Amino acid sequence: MESNFQASSTPGPHDLLDGRTIIITGAATGIGQAFAVACAAQGANVVVADLNAADETVAAVEQAGGRALAVRVDVADDASVKAMAAAALERFGRIDGLVNNAAYFREVKLTPFEELDSAQWDRIFAVNVKGVWQCCKAVMPAMREHGSGSIVNISSVVAVAGQPGYLHYVATKGAVLSMTKGLAKEVGPYGVRVNVIAPGFVITDATRNRPVEWQQSFLKARAISREQRPDDLVGTALYLLSDLAGFVSGQTIVVDGGHIMY
Repeated sequence: MESNFQASSTPGPHDLLDGRTIIITGAATGIGQAFAVACAAQGANVVVADLNAADETVAAVEQAGGRALAVRVDVADDASVKAMAAAALERFGRIDGLVNNAAYFREVKLTPFEELDSAQWDRIFAVNVKGVWQCCKAVMPAMREHGSGSIVNISSVVAVAGQPGYLHYVATKGAVLSMTKGLAKEVGPYGVRVNVIAPGFVITDATRNRPVEWQQSFLKARAISREQRPDDLVGTALYLLSDLAGFVSGQTIVVDGGHIMY
């Protein structure tokens, strides 16, 4: 029988994102920094977007062989997000990928849901939900213009499994899952893919202050019983940003060492 298979020009191991421009929010430290360096190593121009200074990430991106642009951005502010996209276009001429990694979590405390106040609820939704929407909205004109793009939204395993004491955070991460599905349907006709990575509990500077017992509960529930590090998410992000995932959209990939299994 004659085969219909045709060899494709699959990228090599070090050029998955060659020449592409990737915006990564929350990239000054932790998971975002790991994404930025990995994208640079795969040939991407990286827009290091963060509310704080990101000199360390920029230096690491350049050391990895990439070109970096640092942009101060508040994802909860529409004008700030628009300025971020404009700066990326001015510097690199195009936007090929967006990783919505910025989130309000460091200041989130274990709180029974009856004790949450409206200010806490509104603040976390402004960053974790509205911020994702605004960043997607800001990059879409550029992606639509050249008929391709990949958006990777960072959710959390708690959106799938639930978690007591963090209802406002869980709710925002659940909203990201739903937004991703709706957005994937809406922008697919323009050649843009939208997917989610849902990490488990990752050890970063922003999470080390969590109760030890809480951290241990995640570790004990995993098939791979060790701490999760930012680098554990890198391979999945590169896959979703690259042409290797060219027919993947609207999906949630849980990366948690085998805690949640479908």
